[in-house]
Amino acid sequence: MIEISVEEARRLILDVQGLRTNKPCTSTKDVAKRIHNIQIDTISVVSRSHNLITFNRFPQYKEGDIWEVAKKADLFEYWSHAMCMMPIETYPFSVWRRQFYPGNRTKKWALEQKDTIDQVYQHVKKNGVTNSASIGETPEGNTGWWDWKIEKHALEYLFTIGKLMVAFRKGFQKYYDITERVLPNHIDSEPMTDDEAAEFVVDSSLGSLGLGCYDDIRTYHNKLPSQGLWKGRKELIEEYLDQRVNDGHLEEVTIKGMNERYFTLVKNTQKLQSGNSVELSTAPVKLLTPFDNILRERIFPKRMWDFDYKIECYVPAHDRVYGYFILPILDTNEFAGRLDAKAHRKDGILEVKAIYLENNEIQTTEGLERLQLGIEDFAKFHNCDAIKITKVTPRKLTSKIRNLFA
Repeated sequence: MIEISVEEARRLILDVQGLRTNKPCTSTKDVAKRIHNIQIDTISVVSRSHNLITFNRFPQYKEGDIWEVAKKADLFEYWSHAMCMMPIETYPFSVWRRQFYPGNRTKKWALEQKDTIDQVYQHVKKNGVTNSASIGETPEGNTGWWDWKIEKHALEYLFTIGKLMVAFRKGFQKYYDITERVLPNHIDSEPMTDDEAAEFVVDSSLGSLGLGCYDDIRTYHNKLPSQGLWKGRKELIEEYLDQRVNDGHLEEVTIKGMNERYFTLVKNTQKLQSGNSVELSTAPVKLLTPFDNILRERIFPKRMWDFDYKIECYVPAHDRVYGYFILPILDTNEFAGRLDAKAHRKDGILEVKAIYLENNEIQTTEGLERLQLGIEDFAKFHNCDAIKITKVTPRKLTSKIRNLFA
């Protein structure tokens, strides 16, 4: 058993996640292999989450390139923590997890709509790559997924059960094809066994996070796999982790001041013992999406950083504390605040509606320089030449921060 401080745990997490590391990712696929699942999201006041997750680990990434990688079948799209892009080599795990889909309501719908589903499948099989706009008629007044036309529902059903895959996206529109034409020949199309799936869940979760407790194993792929394997129960997950420790694959870790039992892959123990010597004093801040892999389960940053985060885009405007789509600010190895931004792409302006600086270090001269560099990198990624700062907290820093971008 290894005993470490919470600061050492944070360093390991950020190193393994590719956010603060001497071995940065060198491609989009490298990001997916490193963190396993890149969550897809629709919100676009700034670049969508899958782009930001990738950019923050691979600075040469260009917005939208993830779809080009998917076209080469290096990545594929399916359910994981949510809808995610994942390395194609992990496809057999997704075949295994199909047993949890669809739900009873969808099964009932599929029985009622069997003829339509068969017709849609035959259309794709005969005509090749198909998007929902090219098949069927859109109902008048269509406003979202809840009133999709029946053919779109059929495409999604066939995707969920594995008869179709998303061949690529254009913009944000999905283009489907039959699985046999999308899945590379060298990729196994058979599901993992339960034993293989259990090993995969643990190894990919700990391999992506660096270390974790039972709850991190339970949630990294969302709760369905652990529910199927261990009924989602702490004692059963920890019993399995203990077996892996005894087999020599895992090491138990104690984090000072924390009660939960933590585990890490044996290969990471050297990193824990040697530490991470990344130069951080001049490293630009990173503006993370709320759906980043270290933030999407809100309990994880609360537990590891005491950073309390809530996404407010689903909260009525008058009830919001910080703003619509708040981006946590990662400064050195700490969460130092949050920022509300909107990219006005046509005008080339990054509007920073509000900045909240929450620790002392980022408010120093050096800290503000890191903040400036990080916001400038973020603006450049969005092809914005100008940066407009509106609200700053604490207010005494308003002029100083505005002058950084004058």
